[in-house]
Amino acid sequence: MKVLRWVGLLTAAAAAAVSCGDGGARTSVQPEARRAAPRVTASAARLCGALPAAEAPAAPAGGAPRATEALAARAPAPREEASGDHRLCGWLHEFLGDPESSELGYDTFAAHAAAFDAVHPKWWRVASPTTFENHPRGREEPYAGFHDRRVLDNTTRGGRPTRLVPLIAAVDRPDVAAVHAMIHDPALRAEHVAGVVALVMDNGYDGIDIDYEHLSSALGPGETIEAERAAFSAFIDELARALHARGKTLSLAVPAVTSARGVFDYEALSASADQVHVMGYDYHWGGGSHAGPVAPLGWLERTIAHIGALDGGARAPKFIFGLPNYGLVGPEAPEDEGTVVGCEPLTKCLELAGERYETSTGHMRRCGEDGGAPVEAGRAPNRALASGDHLFFEDLASLEEKVAAARRGGLGGITYWSIGGEPEGAAFFSMIERHFPR
Repeated sequence: MKVLRWVGLLTAAAAAAVSCGDGGARTSVQPEARRAAPRVTASAARLCGALPAAEAPAAPAGGAPRATEALAARAPAPREEASGDHRLCGWLHEFLGDPESSELGYDTFAAHAAAFDAVHPKWWRVASPTTFENHPRGREEPYAGFHDRRVLDNTTRGGRPTRLVPLIAAVDRPDVAAVHAMIHDPALRAEHVAGVVALVMDNGYDGIDIDYEHLSSALGPGETIEAERAAFSAFIDELARALHARGKTLSLAVPAVTSARGVFDYEALSASADQVHVMGYDYHWGGGSHAGPVAPLGWLERTIAHIGALDGGARAPKFIFGLPNYGLVGPEAPEDEGTVVGCEPLTKCLELAGERYETSTGHMRRCGEDGGAPVEAGRAPNRALASGDHLFFEDLASLEEKVAAARRGGLGGITYWSIGGEPEGAAFFSMIERHFPR
């Protein structure tokens, strides 16, 4: 999912004085909200709108906790899915402060549901090491679209083939700290796994999509990236086995990386999970020191090459390549004053750019990853605005350039953040179909 909360064009985000492409700084986190929200315990998965079979969705309501069945000590090995099983998926989320865009996402999914093999609505987040909530921190109302009929009726819940695999997020600082504590404590990890399984089973989901980010930011004195990597990989393996024992799937979102030095071990994670969604964006990000291409092609090609080197290329079909359906507006140079903010979805960026915009940029010549050699931008739609800010975004052709690279690399499919407001509408889905046909 996106690193920061995006609420449409020109919503302010805190500036961060870091260079573009810095893999550690790219995952800055949000401050804790002032008020804690009610929580859902792992053993009370029927709270907050859990859906018995054939029951219509309702607003979250209280109810008696339902005990979770004891999980097997060791489940069968990870299940294998057929080729083409996850050719196209996408995330749905609440555009905080922008109800119109939230509705657009759900309407777009309903109109094009047949094009998706799976959908990942952001309906849950981690509230503590062993609890989950279906609403943003500091608010009691559920996420917009929670158990919306437009999703339920157009997925397996409604007898359709598209799989319903909601997302559980840990992005804000308190939620990330909770995940960090959980993965290092076997008892907390077991309870967390049991809670996730309960959410999936009690709601009739086909699986779950894990989006636990920024774990390196939670490290304390004496704690290492290597230990965090091992603990997170062990957690994913334990969760995958528990879900597979129930016939359910596990996918997870990971940042785009070009080496195995960070928290997210592509090789270990792809050995356990059914799909690994690579977030191929945020090379430049909202709240960063300056605006630039969100998903430069050269950086993504390096990520694809890293994936292709795993197990002689045999793992590549498990990786689903993530596209950005958003852009950035802000100063192009770090020394210029201003704030980098989001332009989401891409239809808003295209409206702002107008008919005439540039499709190339020299920006990446001074913007190497982690201070290293520059990467090629590829097709990079952009425009200098009258305000003095610079707009960087994607159009259909630049997205297709990235999709083609994923196809050449043998990856399993495409996902994107997020559904709704795709450039050129139906042509976007036709483009995906050409490169990843059913």
